[in-house]
Amino acid sequence: MNILSIIPARGGSKGIYKKNLLKIGNYTIVERSLLVAIETEIINDIIVSTDSKEIQSLVNKHGKYAPFIRPKELSTDESGSLGVIKHALSWAEKNYNKKYDYIVLLEPPSPFRLPYHIKEGIELAVAKNATSVVSLIEVGDYHPIRMKKMDKDGKLEGVILTEPDGIRRQDQDPVYIRNCAVYVFSRKTIKNNELWGSRPYGFEMDRDYYGINIDEQIDFITAEGFYSKMKKENKLNFIDI
Repeated sequence: MNILSIIPARGGSKGIYKKNLLKIGNYTIVERSLLVAIETEIINDIIVSTDSKEIQSLVNKHGKYAPFIRPKELSTDESGSLGVIKHALSWAEKNYNKKYDYIVLLEPPSPFRLPYHIKEGIELAVAKNATSVVSLIEVGDYHPIRMKKMDKDGKLEGVILTEPDGIRRQDQDPVYIRNCAVYVFSRKTIKNNELWGSRPYGFEMDRDYYGINIDEQIDFITAEGFYSKMKKENKLNFIDI
């Protein structure tokens, strides 16, 4: 079985300037994604897809993991993940002379995933013959039954569900959201121009450790503070490579 890991890392970002070069502990978040992919061991090849020569130079200090500069048309704010994955997959299959069974996407803004999370996603994909697998965390207080939309007069109604009077949190059915830590896609799904396919599966990660996804400045401040706290408490083994 051949597995390709793709790490998408643009030089630009809407929310935070040079987001993928933010540093937590000893490494930038793009390096964290790369190093955890390397440590996973069952991944055959790793490609960091970037439009930035600065990121390419940094990554290639660890080995030739950023072998090309991503085309401009795949590097805009509007560019979707599917095009980036298809481009890197085609490049890898042509240049490494391999046909991959699964593609593992690791997004740098989820900085604390560990190798065993990636292995869990791959093993689930194989065991269930899944078209895709995604890591999840429970939403907790942000359950959709509590979400409202408001008209111009301030009148409320449920977005998806009607909230029963006095419903307790513990009576809500668990609901999950992607934490952007691990994605596994079958090759066939990607080649069919899909991400999720007809048999998507998910696995839960601990929200207390793996719920941070760096999108805005406050997320980075939270990640830095969380890392410092874990280091002070001698618990870095939960989040650090």
